[in-house]
Amino acid sequence: MDFDESRSYRERAQLIGANLRALRRKAGKTLAEVAHVAGVSVSHLANAEHGRRMLGGEHLRRVVSLYGYSLGVFLSYIERLLQPERIESSTEYRAIEPTPIPLIGQDPREPQLVLLAPIFSADDPEHLLLHLPAGTELWQPHLSLPVRCTVVCARGALLVETPQREHLLCESGFLVIPPKLPHRFRNHTSTASSAYIWVERAWL
Repeated sequence: MDFDESRSYRERAQLIGANLRALRRKAGKTLAEVAHVAGVSVSHLANAEHGRRMLGGEHLRRVVSLYGYSLGVFLSYIERLLQPERIESSTEYRAIEPTPIPLIGQDPREPQLVLLAPIFSADDPEHLLLHLPAGTELWQPHLSLPVRCTVVCARGALLVETPQREHLLCESGFLVIPPKLPHRFRNHTSTASSAYIWVERAWL
């Protein structure tokens, strides 16, 4: 099978953009504010957040530093979402941050939730990776968290169900879930899906 370099670039650009957009909105920053820090134009940053282009290394470092991340840790999250089987066994990845902790599910045929970076303060955000094989769901009945969380669909499609409605997230789509709103995640498609979840404060 030939390696599709253009597809790999698009997937990485879209995933980086979705993460940058969600982090900016969570931080309450405008495009203009972040673009000024990064040293790029507003249109350049907007295109990057929508996956139409990628920021250069130094510009990306400035942006993620604004959100409290090192460039290495941020990119390691991106690589984990793109190629989890390769990154899982990478000694380089383990050197960047603590070993991820499986929270739910051990069998790849079942739903899995992984805490990507263990934290030591209840005031710090938690970062989780959700993997849903085809036709599976996580949490039944609905889950209700005491804090706000942001869900970014990394691969495939994902249904986020609340008592009022269903939200369909496709790749790079995101949803902010308010505190105490009951919800559950479901993959109704014939292919696996995954999502990156930021939880505002520690709740585990």
